[in-house]
Amino acid sequence: MRKVSNKILICLMAAAALAATPAAAQDIEAHGAHVHGEAQLTLATDGGLLEIMLASPAANLLGFEQKPATAAELKTWQQQQVLLKSGQWLQLPAAAQCVLQQQQLEDPWASAGQHADISLSLSYQCKAEELLNEVKFTLFAQAADLQQIAVQWVSGGQQGAATLSAKQPVLQLPGTE
Repeated sequence: MRKVSNKILICLMAAAALAATPAAAQDIEAHGAHVHGEAQLTLATDGGLLEIMLASPAANLLGFEQKPATAAELKTWQQQQVLLKSGQWLQLPAAAQCVLQQQQLEDPWASAGQHADISLSLSYQCKAEELLNEVKFTLFAQAADLQQIAVQWVSGGQQGAATLSAKQPVLQLPGTE
């Protein structure tokens, strides 16, 4: 298991607390946590460390939820694993000089159930965190069934939420100076 700094953990918990509003609770109660077309992402920065956690129904990213049963499904899963773990589905400002340090992709079929979920964690080290002012998500182009990403973020001593889509794929972050 990889080590996450206490500050990042606190930031992620604070971002998760944003989702614990009465409106968010009603939304989860009405729609369930596993909603096709929707993914959740938590992003936190602290001391040059950028942590990203993505959770999505497998159907959004693969086009299917069951364990790959055909050669085509297996190929799709293998290609998506490479894409997700590489972090190439998001674009960070080059000036921030962020380098992917760690990634962890959970096996969506490790637990029994009809609804497979993909959970991914990425950790970056950024030399110029103060220049990390936006993140562009290109995952919509590689995952046709993904319609929106609900983002909770903590950065630059601030926190917030945003909903991203193919038409609005850019998350704006405050300066961290």
